[in-house]
Amino acid sequence: MRKPAGATLLLTLLSLLFSATFVKAEGTSENTATTDSVPLIVRQITLIGNKKTRDGIVYRELNFAVGDTLHVGELKKRFERSENNLFNTQLFNSIDITWLQDQSDMRIFVILQERWYIFPIPIFEVAERNFNAWWKTKDFSRVVYGMALSWRNVTGRNDLLTGTLRLGYTQRMSLSYSLPFIDRQRKIGMSVSGFYLRNREIQIMAIDNELVNFKEENRYAKKEYGGNFGLTIRPGLYESHLLETAYRNCAVTDSAVLVNPDYLNNRDSSERYFSFRYLFKSNHLDISVYPTKGNYFDVEVTKSGFPLLQDDIDILSVTMRYKQFWQIGKRWFAAAGATGKLSGRTFQPYYNTRALGYNKEVIRGYDYYVIDGQHFALFKSGLRFSLLPKKDLHAGFIPSAKFNTIPFSIYVGIFADLGYVIDNQFEAKNPLTNSWQYGYGAGLDLFTYYDVVIRAEYSFNKLGESGFFLHFTAPI
Repeated sequence: MRKPAGATLLLTLLSLLFSATFVKAEGTSENTATTDSVPLIVRQITLIGNKKTRDGIVYRELNFAVGDTLHVGELKKRFERSENNLFNTQLFNSIDITWLQDQSDMRIFVILQERWYIFPIPIFEVAERNFNAWWKTKDFSRVVYGMALSWRNVTGRNDLLTGTLRLGYTQRMSLSYSLPFIDRQRKIGMSVSGFYLRNREIQIMAIDNELVNFKEENRYAKKEYGGNFGLTIRPGLYESHLLETAYRNCAVTDSAVLVNPDYLNNRDSSERYFSFRYLFKSNHLDISVYPTKGNYFDVEVTKSGFPLLQDDIDILSVTMRYKQFWQIGKRWFAAAGATGKLSGRTFQPYYNTRALGYNKEVIRGYDYYVIDGQHFALFKSGLRFSLLPKKDLHAGFIPSAKFNTIPFSIYVGIFADLGYVIDNQFEAKNPLTNSWQYGYGAGLDLFTYYDVVIRAEYSFNKLGESGFFLHFTAPI
C-alpha cells in the first residue's frame, strides 16, 4: 500500500538515528539477512499515523509481537496477513509494514493512514429486498428517506455508534453501540441496540414466489419494536463467538390478519418473544468485504421463543456457512460457497419464515423472486479475472488525505448458483419451493475505498428468464 509522504520521511530519519549498520529490508544486496532461514528477534514495534486509534487496537491485529523470533523468508506473508487484519477493522485507508535490521535484531514499523470516522449520511433508500426488485416497478412511494449517523472509533477503541431516523415508506428509529474489547486482554466485547418502526404497507405473503403488499390508508399496518444485547469472545485473531439475547414485539391490524391469518402465530394480531443466538465464526479471508483468498466458516444456532416465558412462538434453527477462495493464477481467482439452514418442525408464521431471496442468500438470476421455507441449501461458485489490479487514484483537488487517495480494482467473471428450499406450509402458492433452482451468468465487479462494492451482472435462471442486475455486496 502507498506510504504517506510524512511517514516515509520519518522512517528515513529513524534509520539514520539507529546506526549505520541498519538497512531497510527490501531484498537488496545491502540487506545483511541473505537467506530465508536467518532468524531475527523483534526488539521494537513502532506505530506511525494512528492519531485517533489506540495502540492496543493495532497491536491486537498483528500476528507478531516484541520478543518473537521471525525468519526472513516468512516476513512477506506475515506482514501481508497483518496488513489485511488491520484493513478488516475498517479503521484505515492504507497500511504498510516494513522493518530495519541490526545484526540479529529487527525493528518493525507499522505505517497507517486513518479513515474519516464520522459520517452524517442522508438516507435515500428503496423498501425492497434489493435494488433490482424495486427497479422492476420504480414505485417511488416505496422510497425511504431520513438521516443516519455512523461514528466509528468514538473512543479510539474501534467502537461504533450508529443512529438512524427513517421516514417515508418505512418509519424507523434505531440506536446501537458496539465496543469490540471491554477487558484488558482485549478478548471480550459487547454490543447493545434498540429500534422502533411502523409501516403503512407490509409484505404480507408470497404468491408465485413474489411478495404481495398490503396497505392501510389511514393507519399503520404494522408496528414493531425490540432490542438486542450481545457479548463477543475473540480468543485469537481469526475465531470469535457471539452470545446474543433479543426481544421483539410486533403488532399488525385486524385487516392484515384477515388477508393472511398466518402472518403471525395463532392467527393473532400481535406476537412477542425473546430469542437467544449463538454464532461461531472462523474467518481466514484476506479482505472480508471483497475476498480473493482464504476461507470462512460459521455456525449459528437461534432459539426464538421460550415456553417458560409464555412467548408466542417456539422455533429452533441452525444455519451453517462455508466459503473458500483461491488464487489460481497471477490474475485468476476462484470462489465457492455453501449455506444451509434447518429449523424445527413446529408451525412457523410467515413473519418468521425466510429462506432465499434476502441479503446475500440469493440464487443469482432470481432477483425478482423470494423462495421462503423452513429449510434450505444454497451453493454458489465463481471464476474471476483481475481486469484492473488494485490501483490508487490520487485526487489532488480533494484537500483531505483521508479522501484524496482512492484505491480501486475491477474484476470480470462468470458464476453459477444452485439452491433448494423445503417448505411444508405455503408451498401450494409458491412453485419454486421443493425443487432445485439454478442460475448462471457473467458480470463485472468494482471494489473501491470505504468498502464500496458495485456488481453489474447479466444472469439466466431455470425458468428461461434473463436480465441485467446491480448489486452492492460481494457475490459470495
